[in-house]
Amino acid sequence: MSENKLSRRDFLRVSALTAAGVGLAACGASEAPAEPTEAPAAAATEAPAPTSAPAAGEKVVLEVMSLAEYEAPYAEIWNVFNGSSEDSEVSVFSINEDTAAAHEAKVAGGYLPAIELTQEMQIFFDKNNYEMAVNLADLDFEWWDRWQFDVKNMWSDLHGLPGPRSLDVFQGYVVTWQYNDELMQQSGLDPHNDVKSWADMEKWLADGAAWAAATDGVDWFYNQAWHNWVFGNNYTDALPLAFADGQRARQVDCWLGRAKFNAEDSPYRHYYEFFVEANERGWIPSDMTTRQWEGDMEASYIAGKSVMMLHGPWVWDKALAAGSEFATAGHQEGLPATPPAEGQSVWIQGAQPPNIDNQWFIRTGNEDTPHWPQTQAAWSWFWSPEAIPMKSQAEGRWPLYDLDEELDLQGPQYQKVLKEFGTEGGMWADGQWEQGLNGTVSASPYRKKGSKGVWDWESNGNNETIADLLQDKITVQEALDKAQANWEESYEFPA
Repeated sequence: MSENKLSRRDFLRVSALTAAGVGLAACGASEAPAEPTEAPAAAATEAPAPTSAPAAGEKVVLEVMSLAEYEAPYAEIWNVFNGSSEDSEVSVFSINEDTAAAHEAKVAGGYLPAIELTQEMQIFFDKNNYEMAVNLADLDFEWWDRWQFDVKNMWSDLHGLPGPRSLDVFQGYVVTWQYNDELMQQSGLDPHNDVKSWADMEKWLADGAAWAAATDGVDWFYNQAWHNWVFGNNYTDALPLAFADGQRARQVDCWLGRAKFNAEDSPYRHYYEFFVEANERGWIPSDMTTRQWEGDMEASYIAGKSVMMLHGPWVWDKALAAGSEFATAGHQEGLPATPPAEGQSVWIQGAQPPNIDNQWFIRTGNEDTPHWPQTQAAWSWFWSPEAIPMKSQAEGRWPLYDLDEELDLQGPQYQKVLKEFGTEGGMWADGQWEQGLNGTVSASPYRKKGSKGVWDWESNGNNETIADLLQDKITVQEALDKAQANWEESYEFPA
């Protein structure tokens, strides 16, 4: 993982992902509070007014979006561009889950940023909406050959439509266990040494839950809340990988109609069974499906009141940015999400596949603005060998991109877990990565417009399913039956 040259074959195995980067984030961080008690609200900034043609001698101001938690480091990155550009200047703004709707309303009213990001708007480009974004293959762009997979053609090959419509230099992200090691040491548990199998993990969760229940000032050992997208896209993919019959190839078979979601040997049975067991044995909060992801779960962890979470890369650095004493002292640790269950010999860690249908994009209409040449120039610089290392450090992710110099990645999830996995001498040296295209992406060309999808996460239908399951209103089999029925309603394959 210390090499910056990755082969196309390595693309399917090497870890490309970590949490938001420490180095650049520190540039824009405010003074840390001594004793954080709750998670800080992500400060989304108000977008500037629409760009118009500049007066003679003035620079064009381009509005470029960022995620709220990365706004400070991305402002620093774009300042590098601003210092070298003679005719344009980038102004960075952000939105979050709470302000996304207001942003979209503003766009509908005519506001047109130069560059946007899909996440908080939950935009996934497909046959139904691809024309809302510029075809990036049409741009004067010199960096296509730097990517270590065919980013220029991958989207269009899958969908049979002109593209790509968005770009990403990273391969998604990784879900891992993340924990406060100060509290973990107080519990007397040592997951790095004690968790070698799925059964070990279950014992760890049970012992930890018992300790937390008997300890004042600790809310939860395994701190869990609800997030539509995570439960509908990430946990579903990641958790079955612990099992020999839960591998991604078998998952994809369900999505492409070669197997059934509700079969006895369905790989997704493990997903539902895990949360049923976690609920029955008191590992997770009994009100998990009504708890807020940020306001309850993340806030408790950042405040040092709960021990651990099954989470993506972001909170590693949210805790640092909040000034959490355990985080700033280097006491965040973690381990891969899915130790091997019975019948599986190696630890398999899932990662989201390359983002080929969502991430950075240019909204249609920018081609008709007086500042279109400046927008293209800024877009090209954003993907240059100068910018990519800065973006990698800011987000703590390994780029699938040929750099000019070796990258020393500092992101905490990367440093504490990912570089130790599947690498010689690492803590989980024999681990294997699963980073191929998942079922959601593989089946996306065949999804009907406006349909539920398998897990019905966009309309929060999966929350109802999980809630009913944990309250014994339905069985695991009935939950899988619903998934199969949703698939049959939502996908149409050619004869």
